[in-house]
Amino acid sequence: MQAEILSVGTELLLGEITDTNAQYISARLREIGVSVYRRETIGDNRSRLTGAFREALSRASLVIATGGLGPTGDDVTAECLAAALDLPLEFHEGAWEDMLEWFRLRGRTPATADRKQAMIIRGGIPFRNKNGTAPGQAILTDGKLACVLPGPPREMIPMFEEHLVPLIRSTFTDLVPLYIKNLKLSGIPESKVGEAIRDLMDSANPTVAPYAGRGQIRIRIAARHTDPAESRKMVDQAADEVKRRLSDYIYGEDEDTLESVVGEIMARRGLSIAVAESVTGGFLSHRLTNVPGSSRYFKMGVVAYSPAIKATCLGVPDEALRKDEAVNAETAVSMASGVRALAGAKIGVATTGFAGPTGGTENEPVGTVYVAVADEDGTEVERYVYTGSRTDIKEYGAGRALYVLWRRLMKSRRSPQGPKEGTVK
Repeated sequence: MQAEILSVGTELLLGEITDTNAQYISARLREIGVSVYRRETIGDNRSRLTGAFREALSRASLVIATGGLGPTGDDVTAECLAAALDLPLEFHEGAWEDMLEWFRLRGRTPATADRKQAMIIRGGIPFRNKNGTAPGQAILTDGKLACVLPGPPREMIPMFEEHLVPLIRSTFTDLVPLYIKNLKLSGIPESKVGEAIRDLMDSANPTVAPYAGRGQIRIRIAARHTDPAESRKMVDQAADEVKRRLSDYIYGEDEDTLESVVGEIMARRGLSIAVAESVTGGFLSHRLTNVPGSSRYFKMGVVAYSPAIKATCLGVPDEALRKDEAVNAETAVSMASGVRALAGAKIGVATTGFAGPTGGTENEPVGTVYVAVADEDGTEVERYVYTGSRTDIKEYGAGRALYVLWRRLMKSRRSPQGPKEGTVK
């Protein structure tokens, strides 16, 4: 069953706000077995919006629009859907009473213009809005379901869940949900992932597809079957094969993040960590402490931009500080070891580099990031060169530091002796 989503609002076209509604609706429709084939953004223009409704209804069995249900003159979504269906709008006493109750509870008096929001398409079903004034509505015509929902997510989401999801399920009784599992990877380029699973990507059911973003790879595995247990079996079998081929890079599934995974490992083993950051400017500490319960293992973070602070607080030697403006392996190792000793932590992690756009040296250009990890078994340091904005480089560096930390934790689990002294890569 095909669906289309129309996001209404000139402010969306101007880039003034982000359209999170379409993303939310697409994800939820997928979960209940509806395939979204198109998403379109339209301004507050009667002719264009009416045409968009007509075109969408000619192709899809389900059309959902968000936005444009308010009391002002440019809120035209309901009347455009009515025009596309050649049906009139009629004042709905029940919808109006719900709105009056909303105003009464807040000690407010509705304006004359608010009555516009109680206009419902003839034969339509109003959706009560518990978080705002504008009701949503839906209408079933020629076996197709069309509905309009408010634009603010705090109004749209509860209405979608409470009213529209049950209506979709009762209208289209043959829906087959898509079962999905996501595998999370780091430390490997997307091209290498593609090479490793190319044959699996040719499968139609289950489907296997990699997606890249900011130093991370997500492999989505999805299957559809009338028997949910069979869907799960198909996905699990494909996931097991991906894990067999790429186990060195897969750190988690679905909602896992690198910081949550390393945090769980450290908490379970009774480990503690301290962080010394230069180039990443606190991004690494933020990600580690963004995990609930991180106080069990995170001891301290130092943002040491100044060479003097690197020397006095972390014990970085003068020679290392003078070399390439402190962007080198020796500085990173000293920072990791120094912050570990300063905090009395089991693990120390450090970053140093050039985030740009200015700076850099002949040996170490802008985008260079060194990551070091120190623990009781020694130190490990690696060098990377990234491209992008200053924020990009800081985020890439923090993500790579988490990956190097995760990899070291995994190595120490596999080897009784733990990891040994690393080399610059």
